[in-house]
Amino acid sequence: MNEGGLDFNRVIEWLSWDEIPPEFLSSILALIILLVFTLIISLKIKKYDPLQKPSGFMNVVEMVTDFADRQVSSIMGPAFNGFGGYILFVGLYIFLGFFIGMIGIPNVFQVGSPTYFEAMPNPFTNMAMPLSIALITFCLTHYTAIKYKHWTYFERYTEPIALFLPINLITMWSPVLSLTLRLFGNALAGYCIITLIYVGLGSVIEPYWGFLFEPLIAPVAHLYFDIFDGLIQLAVFTILTMINVSNEYISPEDFIKMEENKKNKKLAKKQKRLEKKAQKEATKNAI
Repeated sequence: MNEGGLDFNRVIEWLSWDEIPPEFLSSILALIILLVFTLIISLKIKKYDPLQKPSGFMNVVEMVTDFADRQVSSIMGPAFNGFGGYILFVGLYIFLGFFIGMIGIPNVFQVGSPTYFEAMPNPFTNMAMPLSIALITFCLTHYTAIKYKHWTYFERYTEPIALFLPINLITMWSPVLSLTLRLFGNALAGYCIITLIYVGLGSVIEPYWGFLFEPLIAPVAHLYFDIFDGLIQLAVFTILTMINVSNEYISPEDFIKMEENKKNKKLAKKQKRLEKKAQKEATKNAI
């Protein structure tokens, strides 16, 4: 490297296995759990008899899936039928992240790291994890806009005049920052408060009093900052995702009209084929 040049080995440094953030591992663990559940459900569906009333595990799966589909239909409209699977997966991923942070699964994957055998944290206390799913929402939003608005999609960046192009390009990323910082801030705040509670019970007051009050205070704190807050963040993130994506599509009324026009065109084509067939038969009979 020349003197005064940029050393990319310092800018981009490959991490060893022991240097990987534990939040990344807890995120991968949440995804593995979801994939296992998905595999189990797919195997059960193959043996599932639709004529029988669902019971047990499949009854819960059907209730949750039906709830997700109804939410998608009410918020996004009939054009996004089938989008409930993605919303359900993202919502369960967020909830599992908070749940893993609550139960404190020991990190047995990084034997030589400083965090070995420590409790695996909530993955969303690392900004990279909420940023990753926020970027997915960003890509889905702009993909939908380009797919259905075509060249008119680019007009938003020059409105009201072309001079606003730099400002519009910057504000384009505001939904990503909003989704990322909201999820990251709530997860980090809950982690800090629970840590302060444990530190206070263990060191500020007398040890025996901390040992007495910890079983009473800690579960309530985890119930609020991990379970309740996780459900709130699940709802907020998925609802904002549905709103952002659906706003780039045509209105439900226009969608219904578009579907009716498609049906009418199909019926017209079918009618023309029948008329041509009838004319051919009439010509044959006349000969």
